[in-house]
Amino acid sequence: MESTGKDLEFDVLGYRVKLRPDADGSNDSADKIVELVRKEALKIQESAPGLDKGQVAILVALKLASEKISLEEDFKENLEQLQLSARDALQYIEEVSPTTV
Repeated sequence: MESTGKDLEFDVLGYRVKLRPDADGSNDSADKIVELVRKEALKIQESAPGLDKGQVAILVALKLASEKISLEEDFKENLEQLQLSARDALQYIEEVSPTTV
């Protein structure tokens, strides 16, 4: 990793990639992102050594996009379930609470 002003430079699959650090100035997120991409690329390269760098990069992007979509769907389902549970809990509270007149 190199720093050029505000941008950080990384080598990923032989390509120079520039990332900006988080607003708080922390480089941790950029490091984690690049490390994740490198690990996924290495897995793909090990399982299919005949692929060129561009093909590996596309497969990494597709895998990470698939994981992102799956997480978003899980989050949406969990949020809907939480809303239903909260609605049920509120209804129960209203049923068992004494009413004041």
